[in-house]
Amino acid sequence: MAGLFFHAIICAVVGLIVAGCSSGSKSVAPASGPAERSAVERPPRPATLEDVRKTQETQTQEVGRLTGEVKALDAQQAFLVTELKSLSEQLAKLKASVDDARLAVEAIQRATPVTPPATPPPAALSQPPPPMLPPAAPPRAAVAPPTPTLRNPDADRMFAAALAKLRAGEDGQAALEFTEFVTQFPNHPQAAAAQNWIGEAFYRQRDYKQAVVEFQKTVDNYTQTTQVAEALLKIGLCKRAMGDAAGARAAWEQVIKQYPRSEAASQARGFLAGRTNGGSRVR
Repeated sequence: MAGLFFHAIICAVVGLIVAGCSSGSKSVAPASGPAERSAVERPPRPATLEDVRKTQETQTQEVGRLTGEVKALDAQQAFLVTELKSLSEQLAKLKASVDDARLAVEAIQRATPVTPPATPPPAALSQPPPPMLPPAAPPRAAVAPPTPTLRNPDADRMFAAALAKLRAGEDGQAALEFTEFVTQFPNHPQAAAAQNWIGEAFYRQRDYKQAVVEFQKTVDNYTQTTQVAEALLKIGLCKRAMGDAAGARAAWEQVIKQYPRSEAASQARGFLAGRTNGGSRVR
């Protein structure tokens, strides 16, 4: 009986020992198992669609910024080009003004030599035998009145201003100013040229009928000037533009006949020979 009891105690002790070892092994296993090692050795997280989207947005913003800078540079370049064009136009206008002033000075210089006709009275006085010569001086003095007009700076300025209008393409205004010039200063050395410029203004506006009328005034009123040859040449051009070939030929033949050595006659020969189409220019 005692032996059975002792044997039971031994079995119980052995069972407790076995149970303790089993629980100890279970408690240690989680610390060194495969799950813990996988947590430590986990690879980096791959990029997601959200990461790609953010990267694209950043790049798009950078491209937009650069595009804005390029547009700003283009606008600045366009502004500079406009400024350069404006300066070029101003320079051209200044050059035209200088040319007009030069023409005015040349007009005065051409007009000044005309004044010597006032000197013949002393030559007449140098012939004392005819007693009636002194009374003959007043008629020569009567020719002198136009000389103040020749030296009139207002007339020269008016002519230069009208010519500047014509050069600037303001044909209508130029015609009005030249007409006023001819009305106020009919005996001015540039009056015949002014009358031709009136015809030129209408010619450039393709009002050929009125241009013929104005050029004909030069032919009728300034017969002693070289401007008549130019007027006849332009009458021929107007006639041709209106389809009047016979009228054009007649005008050009008249130029060649009356002014054979003039530049207008040379051009008329070219028109008759069909070597040139003609045209108008402001000189």
